Amino acid sequence: MKKNPLPSGTAIVACIVFLSSCYVGPISDPNYVPESRQHENVYYVPSSPNTQLLSEKNDVGFDLAASSGPKFSGVESQASFLPAKHVGLIAGYSSGKNDDGGSTYMRVHKFEGGVGYITNLSKGWHFETYGGIGTGKIDNVHATGNSTVNLTNFFIQPAFAVSNKKKTVQFGIVSKFSGVSFKVDTAFDNAREQYSASQLIGLYDQPFHVMWEPGVVFRVGWKNFMFHTSFSLSADLTNSQLNRTTDNFSIGGALRFNASKTVKQ
Repeated sequence: MKKNPLPSGTAIVACIVFLSSCYVGPISDPNYVPESRQHENVYYVPSSPNTQLLSEKNDVGFDLAASSGPKFSGVESQASFLPAKHVGLIAGYSSGKNDDGGSTYMRVHKFEGGVGYITNLSKGWHFETYGGIGTGKIDNVHATGNSTVNLTNFFIQPAFAVSNKKKTVQFGIVSKFSGVSFKVDTAFDNAREQYSASQLIGLYDQPFHVMWEPGVVFRVGWKNFMFHTSFSLSADLTNSQLNRTTDNFSIGGALRFNASKTVKQ
């Protein structure tokens, strides 16, 4: 007697149809904002290392540089002053944005100031460490609204450097640690931008993050003016999944002079 294969074949087809109905693929809802667009909104941008490498009392420094990183480009200015042989003051301001030439997705403004200890270790070798406080704001333009992240940070940044005798060539290594407090304000459609919503909920639930930003600084030029470049990485030691800028490259110029020597002349 011949067996009819039709029932078993029908059962297989029925199983395939049933299983495929259980599969949840990529969201195809036209109202859902693509995740690639949501990734354009970032929630932390590191500044370039404010490593001035001044060494004499009354030394003054000013830096102006263009900086950039993943989903970020901007301008930074830094200033420093040594009121005493082993005491230094620093301040820095940075401003940038993420855009594609037509649409702006993010704008950031940050300011930091600090005080530090400076000493010459040996001939050509220099050590400095600064600690301070900063504040900033990141405004994101989402596809369905906007969000604002206010930042307050405390930092410490030790650095070692080596230079030639005339101090016209300098190379430094810096390691900056920051405790960053995030305060979030949002006004966009969470259902349509679920990735962005999860990022900001994470900041709301865990508003304090520890950042580690190691970097290098190189300057070359003359006594009173040097070309400046730096590169630093940024690691979030609290939440590595935070959508942020992960490095900063800067290039620009640096002015250097000693205030007391200028007055005497």
